[in-house]
Formats: sequence, structure tokens, C-alpha cells
Amino acid sequence: MAAAKASSSLSPKALIFMCLLALQFGIQPIVTKKFTSPEIIRSTVIFTQEIVKLLIAMIGITLNTSTKWKDVTSGWSIQSWLRLALLPATIYLIQNLCSLLAYQNLDAITYNVLNQTKTLSAALCCFLLLGKRQSKLQ
Repeated sequence: MAAAKASSSLSPKALIFMCLLALQFGIQPIVTKKFTSPEIIRSTVIFTQEIVKLLIAMIGITLNTSTKWKDVTSGWSIQSWLRLALLPATIYLIQNLCSLLAYQNLDAITYNVLNQTKTLSAALCCFLLLGKRQSKLQ
């Protein structure tokens, strides 16, 4: 019972990170719209975003002293990558392109409201396809 009570409260560190995430979430459309002109090459922006994500992940793995690159990459092959990652990577690519278009053409409030529909649709799909209900906390 004590474990259930402890997991329902958030630490101050968690609250700080949640506030920072909310701040980033609210500011991102405004900043992106201000600093990306309609004439940009969208594929270059998306490619740069993905490279930055890759570098952050690689730095995280490198800085994690309990994880070695050999452990992380064991079992990797082109076939396993194509089988496991091609479809999600393609979907994220399309999502990123759509997000960039939305940033450039919608105001921040409209973008954020529409962006939240993906969370609701994911929950609905989990329920309809997998039969999994969301908890009250979710």
C-alpha cells in the first residue's frame, strides 16, 4: 500500500521537469514560426532535427556509465532495422513534415490543441485495437 501511495505523488524534480516541458511545449510553435521562413527547404529542417536527436541519444548512451556501446548495438543488422524501425521512422518523418507545415501556417494555440489530438487518438486506438483501458491517472 505504501508503494502505491509513493508512486502517486510527484517529486519536486519531476514537477520542475513537467513545468519546463510545458513551457517548451507552449513556446515551441511561436519560436518555430518566428524563425522559419516559408521559403526554407523543409527536408533540410527535418533532417537537421533528426541528426540532433541522434546526437543527443548517442551522447546519452556514451555518458551512461552502466551501458556500453557493444551492449547497445549487439544484434543490430540492416534486416532487423528495416523490419523494426522503417515503418515508425517513416511515420515520424511524415509527422515532422506535417508539424513544420502546421507551425508555419497556424497560430500557436491552434497548433497545440490540434497536436493534443494525437494523444487522444493513441488512447482511443489502444482501447479499440488492443482492448486496453486507460487508468484514472492517465
